Amino acid sequence: MKAQKGDFVQIMYIGKLDDGSIFDLNDKERAKKEGMNGHIHEKTIVCLGEKDLVPGLDDFLIEKEIGEKLEVIIEPEKGFGKKDPKLLQIVPANKFKEQKINPMPGLRVEIDQYTGVIKSISGGRVLVDFNHPLAGRTLQYEIMIVKKIESLKEKVAGFLELNFHLHNAQVEEKEGTITLTAPIPKEMQPMLETELKRRIPEIKALLIEQSKK
Repeated sequence: MKAQKGDFVQIMYIGKLDDGSIFDLNDKERAKKEGMNGHIHEKTIVCLGEKDLVPGLDDFLIEKEIGEKLEVIIEPEKGFGKKDPKLLQIVPANKFKEQKINPMPGLRVEIDQYTGVIKSISGGRVLVDFNHPLAGRTLQYEIMIVKKIESLKEKVAGFLELNFHLHNAQVEEKEGTITLTAPIPKEMQPMLETELKRRIPEIKALLIEQSKK
């Protein structure tokens, strides 16, 4: 069976840079072999064609066989983009003092809600690179579509985990009505409902309840 645009699928993958170093994976056994610490979430669910993955990988998986082990090289234009010189910006040092940050090369910082990395410091000026850390890099993926997701509950839970980082949301489904228990701010709920119904037309209604403390 081939995966189609709009399908929710579970994937297993390893992402490498052109020098062979691993930058992302959800293969727990491989993570142990590589000595990578931290939480590895194995059950990654994406909706094909919705750019839940970098564009080149998202496009690549459409019409691919479920269960087949695949390899693909993604050029920067279809990955995290090319390096944009305009995103190398000089920030006054007093901006960091206001946030009680001691600027130093390599430090990852957030300025005016944008995340960047300090490249150099000269006098009262700090050069910050606001490009994505992997901008300009060629990516290599080993990937497999494990299975197609049919359950409404799994689709909703997968969407919430990937897009809202809600790992423990409680999802119940009855006759097309989804009851979701999770700490979702009220101002975000209309957008969430619209997006879920667009991606999953089988959803007839969405009820959101705040998590109990």
